[in-house]
Amino acid sequence: MTTFNSQTSRHGLPEDPDLPRRMELLAELGLDQQRPIPELDALGDRVADAFIERTGQPAFRGIVNIIGRDQFFVGLSRPRTTSHTSQAPAPVAERIMPRTEGWCVFTLARRKAFPLNNVLDYPRSAGNGAMHRLRVKTYLGAPIIHAATGISLGTVCGVGTETVQWTLEDVERMKQFAGEAADQMSGGTRF
Repeated sequence: MTTFNSQTSRHGLPEDPDLPRRMELLAELGLDQQRPIPELDALGDRVADAFIERTGQPAFRGIVNIIGRDQFFVGLSRPRTTSHTSQAPAPVAERIMPRTEGWCVFTLARRKAFPLNNVLDYPRSAGNGAMHRLRVKTYLGAPIIHAATGISLGTVCGVGTETVQWTLEDVERMKQFAGEAADQMSGGTRF
C-alpha cells in the first residue's frame, strides 16, 4: 500500500483493486447515485452525537461515505451549535469530495479502523484539502464491509476541529457504527 511518489515527493492514493466490483455492487444496492439517504443521514447524526458527547466538540461531524470514483457522503450529520441543531439536510454539493482529499480512501484500503488523533501526525495529510478547507484536525473512521462479498463499500467516520486522544473504546464504537451502516446497506433494502 505504499503511496509515496519519489518523482513528485508526495504521497498518492492507495491502490483500489476492488473499485470495479464495488461500482457494480453499489449499483446493485441502489447506492450508485449521488443523493442523500435519510436513514444514513440519521446514522451520521448518531455518530456526531456520540462523539460530540465524548469529545466536547460541538463542530464534530458524522459521515457515512461511499467511495466510488469520488467520495459521496450518503449520510452526513447536520451541523450542531451550542444552541440548536440544523433541521435541513446538507445539500448535495457539500457531500462530494474528491478521492484525493480526506482520509477515508486510506481507511478503505486498510480495511480496518483508522484513528488519527491529530491529522498532522500522518505524513499523507500534507496538502490535504479537507484539513485546510474544513479545518479538520482529528479523524476516526472504520470501513463498511459488505458481508456477502467482503468488498469495502466506504467508511463511517467522524471529523473534528480539535485534536482528540482516541481510545480503543472510541475505535470499537466507530466499528459498531460501520457495522450498522453495512447492515442497512446489505439488508435487502434498495435505497
